[in-house]
Amino acid sequence: MNKVNYAAMSDQELKSYFITHKDDKQAFYAYMDRRKSRHRDAAIKLNDPAWEEKITAVIQKQLGSD
Repeated sequence: MNKVNYAAMSDQELKSYFITHKDDKQAFYAYMDRRKSRHRDAAIKLNDPAWEEKITAVIQKQLGSD
C-alpha cells in the first residue's frame, strides 16, 4: 500500500520524489497528471510571423519556474 500523499507535495517536491523513486508508478502518474493539468502558455500557429519570439518567451518562463 502506498502512503505517499502526492497532492500535498509541491511541483518541485513531486518531481524530486519521482526522480528518486522511479519504480513508484503512482508517483509517475501523479506527476504526469499534474503536468497535463497546467495551462499551456502558447498556442503557436505555423504561419505566425512571431513564432520564434513566442517560443523563446515560453522557454524562458519555464526555465525560470522549473
